[in-house]
Amino acid sequence: MKWATTDAENCSRAAQEMHGSERQWREVFEHNPVMYFMVDASGIILLVNAFGASQLGYEATELIGQSVLNLVFEEDNKEFVRRKMSLCLQTPERSISWEVRKRRKDGTMLWIRENARAMWWSRNQLIMLIACEDISERYWGATESVQLAALVSSSDDAIISKTIDGTITSWNAGATNILGYQADEMIGHPITRIIPPELHEEEKQILARLHRGERIRHYETIRLAKDGRRVEISLTVSPLFDQLGKVVGASKVARDITERKLAEQALRETAARLRALTETAVDGVILIDARGVVLMFNPACEKLLGYSADTVIGENVRMLMPQPYRHEHDRYITNYRDTRDPKIIGIGREVIGLRKDGSTFPMDLSVGEARQDGESIFVGIIRDITERKLAEQALRETAARLRTVTETAVDGVILIDARGVVLMFNPACEKLFGYSADIVIGENVKMLMPQPYRHEHDRYITNYRDTRDPKIIGIGREVIGLRKDGSTFPMDLSVGEARQDGESIFVGIIRDLTSRKRTEAELEQARAELVRVARVTALGELSAAIAHEVNQPLTGLVSSGNACLRWLAGDVPDLKAARESVERMISAGSRAGEVIRRIRALVGNAPPLRDRLNINDAITEVIALIRGEIQRNRISLRTKLSTDVPLVLGDRIQLQQVILNLILNAIEAMSDVGPHSREL
Repeated sequence: MKWATTDAENCSRAAQEMHGSERQWREVFEHNPVMYFMVDASGIILLVNAFGASQLGYEATELIGQSVLNLVFEEDNKEFVRRKMSLCLQTPERSISWEVRKRRKDGTMLWIRENARAMWWSRNQLIMLIACEDISERYWGATESVQLAALVSSSDDAIISKTIDGTITSWNAGATNILGYQADEMIGHPITRIIPPELHEEEKQILARLHRGERIRHYETIRLAKDGRRVEISLTVSPLFDQLGKVVGASKVARDITERKLAEQALRETAARLRALTETAVDGVILIDARGVVLMFNPACEKLLGYSADTVIGENVRMLMPQPYRHEHDRYITNYRDTRDPKIIGIGREVIGLRKDGSTFPMDLSVGEARQDGESIFVGIIRDITERKLAEQALRETAARLRTVTETAVDGVILIDARGVVLMFNPACEKLFGYSADIVIGENVKMLMPQPYRHEHDRYITNYRDTRDPKIIGIGREVIGLRKDGSTFPMDLSVGEARQDGESIFVGIIRDLTSRKRTEAELEQARAELVRVARVTALGELSAAIAHEVNQPLTGLVSSGNACLRWLAGDVPDLKAARESVERMISAGSRAGEVIRRIRALVGNAPPLRDRLNINDAITEVIALIRGEIQRNRISLRTKLSTDVPLVLGDRIQLQQVILNLILNAIEAMSDVGPHSREL
């Protein structure tokens, strides 16, 4: 750079000496093979030689009048140059140098070494002469060397140099990472130290090729690590030449491909599994490119569509589609290439497939997209849904029949979920409860129940979810229904459970019991009437005995009355005797009244009344009523009644009817017995 400084000083002296010969000075300035700028104290370019302007891609006239700082590459560098120029102006006649990046007109950058000197020009004007040297090549060369060294040092690949006889001369950090040896352990040692014995011959062949000046690229082989591991590497070997072109060594770049090899092995295994999967899959698997050409056609496809893979592969997939799908497929492929609108990519839909024999069948088609060599490929999964369609049709027909049954059924049919929400409410239910289906569906079924059933239903649902104790599931019971108008009615409820989408649903069959209950009440009333008639008939047969039972206390009543009158009619009334007669009258009247009460109870039309009673008292009352009949038939009656009999639950009249019938049957049975004694 010394010559650039000398040129600036010489130019300055020449300018002073040739103050009156400006033309001669300009000749020196213009034709100097160094970039020259003359700038004023503010940095405005006054003159620039042709060489300097051309190096920056300008004409001289384009630069004159501009600030020299406009040529500096970055803002921070501009401030740096401004400080250097200020220092130069402060010390005239002293040269100052610096390095800076300058911007060419086309935007590219040059590294420049600038040498500046301030001087006084005519009329006492202070100017600067700046001589510029292009140092880009030197700078980039040094930079590239540093970068290359850094690249070798930081490379993950092993970069090794060796002599032509195989002695290692350099060993980078990448080689240490891959093979475990430090540089000082390997430099000066033969390369065969890291080559398996069985591959030494391979190394000789590599050296022979290097002698011929050949370069070996991406040669896959094995090297030995310090810990004994066999490392798979990809090797690139380049010969090194001296100045005479003679091969003196080699540079090796080795990349550890162990992981890649493992990945390739895994990929091969995955591919093998994929082939096994596609070849054994029940569903058809077909692979096509972006033009619709078939790339793969698995055995399930062959079975489904009747074609062999050899026939289909290489053909357009539309051959497997009937119209209008065939025509639409070409349009779809074109549209997808133009718009990337996937439509069915990533989803499934039902389409029709065309077999080799011309028959068609419904199939479920799922399409996925992948990329191969930068282009789209599409995987289609095909499932024959013929059986599913038949099952769906059968299901629809069954559902239609079920709807017909439920809609025409006389009994109410109601369907609820596990929370009690109504899912179905047939017309018979509408008629029974007075609600339309639209009002009830979606509501809780308890709206159809009066209390306490309504409250119990919520508790029952909760209990069933927690314990799975069905209680009434699978059986029927009588409950009460609540109509829309608030009235209630008896109904028979049968509940069954089923599963839908993994959850319980319950079907209730409802039958109105109003008519049946009315009939049962009428039958019960008729039965009670028949029983009463039977009792009356039985008492009719006992009329003589009953008359005797009634007449006897009445006769006693009359006799006691007459006796009482006599006692009272005497000169001195016998009040004591009269009182006794009245007491006998009262007793006889009570006896007669009790007989009549018993008869009325037996022949009355009172409804059955269940109550706790003493069975001994009921038997004694019946015996007292028919005692005369027993005596008339010359029967000796003995009773043996326990004194510790507990109270029983029953209807007194009905029980006495049974006892009466038993005694009458016994009397009738002994009517044919001769003069022998009769005992009951």
